Amino acid sequence: MIRYVSRKRTKRGISTVLGILIMVGVLFTSIIPLFMYVNEVNNYYDRTVVDLKIADQERSREDLTVYAYGNNDESTIDVSFINRGSVAANITRIWVMRGDLQDTLIFNSTNLSSLSLLLRPSAQETIGDLNIAEIITNQSDLDFFNIKVATERGNQFSSQTNSLHKLITGEWETGTMEFQIQVIVLSDQGNDRYLIEVEGIYNTSHYNFIDSSTVQGQFFTVFTVPASGTYNLTVSNIRGQTPKHVGNSTIVLTWIHPKAIRQFDDRGGS
Repeated sequence: MIRYVSRKRTKRGISTVLGILIMVGVLFTSIIPLFMYVNEVNNYYDRTVVDLKIADQERSREDLTVYAYGNNDESTIDVSFINRGSVAANITRIWVMRGDLQDTLIFNSTNLSSLSLLLRPSAQETIGDLNIAEIITNQSDLDFFNIKVATERGNQFSSQTNSLHKLITGEWETGTMEFQIQVIVLSDQGNDRYLIEVEGIYNTSHYNFIDSSTVQGQFFTVFTVPASGTYNLTVSNIRGQTPKHVGNSTIVLTWIHPKAIRQFDDRGGS
């Protein structure tokens, strides 16, 4: 006689497998995405720190020289820029502030088509005819104006000619700007005397400056002239009875280039 013995199948093994599968699913759906998110946040933080360091370095390398000057008999000013830095500078805003701080004009891309203005290193540019009539009072004691520009990196640069002063007569005066001609004469004779003449040739008025000095080795002098323009410089050695022509030069002074240096060689002279 054949006997059949039956055993009940246990579900314990199946439950263990299902538990493992559920744990794996939870791991993939929650813990791993969280780890990836944290890792991405850390990477983003690292990139941000690097970008900020680069931005700070570039900001520190910006160097703009700004000159502003008014147009006589008009209510407009011109602003000139020279990029003396090692990185390109993008000029985004120009402020014109009246001296009593009661009125300020802001020029940007919304009201001035010349902005923004990108300047490569060593480049120079002028934005002309900025109309500031709405903040001019026509009172000489109030119409002083300070000009400042801002770049995309957040740097601010003030005009070298602040404060501009508009006179009741319609003319403009600058603040600290000086136009200078520096003259150097090299000499090996000793006790030389030089006559130096500077004459404005394109101005309505002519300016003549004469300087003489006893020198040994090198003669140096500085002339401050009253306005921008073209000047003719002549140097003569007047040590002897007959003046000896040493040299001459034509100099153009502008708001962008307000100073000039000229050197003459009189070594081996009489």
